Amino acid sequence: MNIINLILSGFFLLFFAIILNAIIQFFSIMTWYDLLMNIKKKQSKKMKVIDFLWLFIGYPFFLGLIIYYTAQVFFI
Repeated sequence: MNIINLILSGFFLLFFAIILNAIIQFFSIMTWYDLLMNIKKKQSKKMKVIDFLWLFIGYPFFLGLIIYYTAQVFFI
């Protein structure tokens, strides 16, 4: 494994994670940051079903896809 490929794949993942978070915030869906800040401030903002689905199913799925395709591009 080449260190340059590892760094490039990290940037690739970071770039698309930022894009995903921007899109999700546009639609007013809770992000992990929002959830952690609510817990820290002990606010009882209720999670909507879409928030739960995004955080525990959608986000891991899309990050997994990004990692899969990154591996295809940089580690062939």
